[in-house]
Amino acid sequence: MLHNNLINYYERIFAFKQYHKWNISEIEDLLPWELDVMTSLLSNYLETIEMQRKQTALNQEAMR
Repeated sequence: MLHNNLINYYERIFAFKQYHKWNISEIEDLLPWELDVMTSLLSNYLETIEMQRKQTALNQEAMR
């Protein structure tokens, strides 16, 4: 079970570094709950952006 948590941990660090340009030391300095909160906030934000993108595409399609 511990290896699963480590994999998740490193996947999150990789994602923040690779896709959001965070510094690894800044990520590692976060408290575990802070990383959870930031991950949740980012996930919610990305879902909102995706929903807006889909709605815009549907609206444009309806106008045609």
